[in-house]
Amino acid sequence: MDRETEKTIRIIPSKSYAHRAYICDFLAGGNGEGVACDLDSEDIMATRSCLSGLGCTSAVIDARESGSTLRFILPLSGVLGKSVSIRTRGRLSDRPMGPFEEELVSHGMKIEHLSDGIIKTSGKLMPGEYRLPGSISSQFITGLLLSLPYLDGDSRILLTSELQSSAYVDITIDVLKEYWIRIENSSGDGHGGFLIRGRQKYHRDKHYTVEGDWSQAAFWLTAGAIGEIPVRVTGLNLDSVQGDRKIIDVLRTFGAEIKECREDDGTSVTAYPSDLTGAVVDVSGIPDLAPAIACAGAASSGETKLINAGRLRLKESDRIKSITACLNDVGVKALEREDEIIIEGGGSPQGGAAETSGDHRIVMMAAVLSLITSDKVKIEGSGAVSKSYPTFFKELEQAGLSGNIILS
Repeated sequence: MDRETEKTIRIIPSKSYAHRAYICDFLAGGNGEGVACDLDSEDIMATRSCLSGLGCTSAVIDARESGSTLRFILPLSGVLGKSVSIRTRGRLSDRPMGPFEEELVSHGMKIEHLSDGIIKTSGKLMPGEYRLPGSISSQFITGLLLSLPYLDGDSRILLTSELQSSAYVDITIDVLKEYWIRIENSSGDGHGGFLIRGRQKYHRDKHYTVEGDWSQAAFWLTAGAIGEIPVRVTGLNLDSVQGDRKIIDVLRTFGAEIKECREDDGTSVTAYPSDLTGAVVDVSGIPDLAPAIACAGAASSGETKLINAGRLRLKESDRIKSITACLNDVGVKALEREDEIIIEGGGSPQGGAAETSGDHRIVMMAAVLSLITSDKVKIEGSGAVSKSYPTFFKELEQAGLSGNIILS
């Protein structure tokens, strides 16, 4: 197919990498200028604002709705011995924190939850042995990996259950290496763990450039596979440790034609319009891909199942519920189960008003679904994309893919 008929998207920087890079830059004595990252999403602005606030003697900072920001900043405030009031918004205060906070408290911090969504912290975090489940959130582990090297003594993180979404921990270790911080593997309870040497110094000789975001690229590649026009995404790292790079393999499982190309001016991935067939996809390690995968299932013939999806209920919305509701809203038959979503593809979805539960990824999912509906899709709460991808609808319009959408 002619390159001229393709729609090309230059993908935004990775939100996951950016959070970690800004924290490492801060611990290296920087103010964020050492990170090359053209991304002004609400989550990243929350992390940058919180880091700026930690420079004050007694800080009042705002994590907004960013789970990464809260779980990374919380132990950091203890490492610095800061008295901090952290404001949370939306569902953030309802997301699981118990085992994480218990370990922080047992190692010297004081944490208090107020009725208005404020979390007050004080006390000095101490090195030692931290025991945490790996099955609730990898962000617990990342928060400690970013902070513990700064302490005076050595620490261990022992996993009491299997680490899910382990790729996000791989991202953390990848960024830490760039700032001269080393993390060692450690045994523990059959599920492994990490040894973190204390008294390490964060250092960076030159600007750190944040690589492209595979989680967001997934929506564009899915759009290419289910729509009528090939979509080419540039700015991606084909060798990335980002777990959501698996979107290429997942789409190929459905039967999509995907082309990867290493070029002199960078890397590109192109998804071509394809006849798709339903598939069974385990999303336990790639939960952020579930909305895009659901779009592929909606456009496929036959049944699609997203299995081992229980952790989707702990996101910005209950994503098992919100994905299912969004599909049904536009005329795709979908059923919600306790830890899976069943999608009956092969129909002719008509469109309609899609409720997105104020979830940025459900908003983008509704936009991609509009490519296969006969009538327009009215996207309720479309502004939620600013959480991670403020320019999404502008780029969608520039690519000529927004003609079947009404924003609300």
